[in-house]
Amino acid sequence: MPWMPVIDGGSDKAASLAIGVIVAAGMAAMFVVGVPWVGAFLYSIPVACVVALGLRYWHNRHKVDLITLAGAADKKVPIRSR
Repeated sequence: MPWMPVIDGGSDKAASLAIGVIVAAGMAAMFVVGVPWVGAFLYSIPVACVVALGLRYWHNRHKVDLITLAGAADKKVPIRSR
């Protein structure tokens, strides 16, 4: 008999995934309750994902041509001082 019970990932992957999600959600809840600034950090993760998806959507619609952007440096255009 083993000293510590082990979840075998090969036998039932759905059960191990469910247990992992429960443990992750419990740890997140403990951090939000126990450490005040962790709540703001955990709330920023979905916001960062939305921003990343928005930027990906924009870049898929507006292609960036690096050759055109580098054209000004090749022509030695003087930089105007203000």
